[in-house]
Amino acid sequence: MNILITGAFGNLGQMCIESALEQGYKVRCFDLDSRLNQRLKSRYTNRCEVILGDIRNTQLHSKLLTDVDAVIHNASLLPPSSETQAKLAEEINVNATKALIRSMEACPQPPRLVFPSSVTVFGKSCLGEKAKTLSDSVFPSDNYTRHKIEIEQELSASSLPWVILRVGVAVDTRTLKADRETIRQLLKIHPESPVEFVHPKDVALAMCNAVSSASAERKTLLIGGGKDCQISHYRFIKTVFSALSLTLPYNTTSQESYYTHWMDSTEAQKILNFQRHTFDDYEQEMADRMRFIRIGIWPLRPLLNRLLPYALAKI
Repeated sequence: MNILITGAFGNLGQMCIESALEQGYKVRCFDLDSRLNQRLKSRYTNRCEVILGDIRNTQLHSKLLTDVDAVIHNASLLPPSSETQAKLAEEINVNATKALIRSMEACPQPPRLVFPSSVTVFGKSCLGEKAKTLSDSVFPSDNYTRHKIEIEQELSASSLPWVILRVGVAVDTRTLKADRETIRQLLKIHPESPVEFVHPKDVALAMCNAVSSASAERKTLLIGGGKDCQISHYRFIKTVFSALSLTLPYNTTSQESYYTHWMDSTEAQKILNFQRHTFDDYEQEMADRMRFIRIGIWPLRPLLNRLLPYALAKI
C-alpha cells in the first residue's frame, strides 16, 4: 500500500513515517521546503520518496497523489501560531486542506484520508465530568479548534473514504517547551482538571492502522491513552519537576478550566489496537531525559525546593 504523509518532518510526522515503514507501507513524505527539512530529507531519502513544497500550492497535488492509496494529513499550523498568525493558519489548516480534499475526490480511485483532529474541540472541561464520547457536543474556542471542526464537517460531507481521529494530549519529551508564558498558563489551571495523555508513538500507530482498517472507514474515533493515562493536570505538569527531583507545590488557588478531557477510547482501541504506553512510561522517559540535569543540580535540590514556590509566584 502506498501512503502520503503530509507534515512528515514534524515530530508526529516522523513517528508516522517510522510506524508506516515498520508495517511495510511505501511512504511518500511531504513537508515545507526549509533548511531543517532539507537536512531531514537526507535521513529518509533511501527509505521513502520525499517531496518538499508548500501545501497551499494546488499544482503539487497531482504529483503528491499519484498512485497513493491513503493520506495521513498532519500538515497544519499549531497553537500558538494558529492564533498569532490567523490568516496563515486559515490558509493552511482550512483552505489548503479543503483543496486537498477536492483533489483527492477527483482521483480515479480516491484515497482514504486520515485526519488528526483534537480533544480540544470539546471546549473547556468541568471538574467531575464524565469521559467524553462522540455524543458530546463540540465548541470552537479558538482558531485551531474552529479549523478542526470545520474540516471534520467538510470530510463528513465529502465522498472520500475518511477517518477522523480526535487526539488527546500527546506531548513528546524530546520537544517539550517550557517558556515563561506556557508555564504561566499551565499554573492557572485547576490542579484536578482532567487530562488524557496519549503517547505520540501510539498516536502514530493509530494513524497508520487507520490507513487500512475497514472498520474505521468514515468514522470519528477518540484517540486517548486509556485508563492508565487518565490523570490530573497536577500530575501532568509535575512530571518535569519530579524528573529533576523537585517538588511542585499543589496550588489550590488555580481555578481555571482547560481544553483537556478524559475520553472513552474503547471503540478506537478495539478497531485500531494502538494503546502501547502508559503515563508511567512517559514519566520514566522524562526522568531518563533529565538524568544529567538532575545529577548536576542534586547538591542544590534542598535550596531549589525551598525557592520554587516563590519563583513560580513571580512568573
